[in-house]
Amino acid sequence: MDNNLKIAFNTNFVSSLTGASVSQLNLWDRKGLVSPSIIKSSGRGTIRLYSFKDIIEIKTVVYLRANKISLSNIKLAISYLQNTFDYSSPLSELLLISNGQDVLCAPESKININDYSAKWLAANKGGQLVMPFVVPLGAITQTIDAAIKKYNERIKEAEEQEANDSLISLEEIEGSIFGVSSKINKKRA
Repeated sequence: MDNNLKIAFNTNFVSSLTGASVSQLNLWDRKGLVSPSIIKSSGRGTIRLYSFKDIIEIKTVVYLRANKISLSNIKLAISYLQNTFDYSSPLSELLLISNGQDVLCAPESKININDYSAKWLAANKGGQLVMPFVVPLGAITQTIDAAIKKYNERIKEAEEQEANDSLISLEEIEGSIFGVSSKINKKRA
């Protein structure tokens, strides 16, 4: 395990890393949104120590807040994901996206935005289905890329055959595959 994951971070350092102010960290701890997991506050003036995972959760809240998601909606999303899908720390375990109003996630999917079978839910609205499917852009791109590579290989092969005078004529292909000749005759005309 990386040693950075075992280090405890104080409130001032966490604030400088995440962009959350010390007063925001204190508020989020009091509201039970994100609390330090190493040493919790035991009153005014006591030190709080955060883990690496705590910092990831705080940074996630900072991003959600920057996208105009209210603290109450973030808390609703956390509660829903913990109670319904048994995630202990959904802010650091799940891929979350925001549309400016909701916290969207695909809790039954692995962390992969190109999982086109994923069902995207609004976690802050009790799991309301938002998107029953996602366009599989990754799979589409891979399929098109493979087809282009295959086409380019075929073009290269044809150019090599033409250079070696081993290219099969269209007349031979039509005759062998379709049983017709491309030569104009009186019957075809």
